[in-house]
Amino acid sequence: MFQLVYISKAKNRLGEPELLKMMANFRARNAANEITGLLLYDGKGTFIQLLEGEVDAVQALYSCICQDPRHERINKLHEQTVEKRMFSQWQMGFKRLDKCDTIEQEGMSEFLNQADGFEYLQHHPEFSIQLLHYFRQC
Repeated sequence: MFQLVYISKAKNRLGEPELLKMMANFRARNAANEITGLLLYDGKGTFIQLLEGEVDAVQALYSCICQDPRHERINKLHEQTVEKRMFSQWQMGFKRLDKCDTIEQEGMSEFLNQADGFEYLQHHPEFSIQLLHYFRQC
């Protein structure tokens, strides 16, 4: 099993209807390719996503994401081979960080108060893993 974590910046901020439509499409595509994971959105345009599945499927999806005109500043933060999936039950979990009560969690308020979450995550890639682990348990 293979995991890949990346961050990206949306070229335009996305509203709830757009996000829900995108998630429906992502989940159908991921189910067909046996990819699971979690997508986090900060409400300001920064996405953090963990993809997991067979290495070829995950890398092919990441390549498509890199070509997606809705994204810019795509940056791979982490990739590794793992024994088992972290999100085996989720074709693609989704959380909006700006809609969650996370302010009391260690490091969350510092991240959420950033004008540019993308820049913060570029300089603190380990925090993206903490976010993903936190939301796995929610």
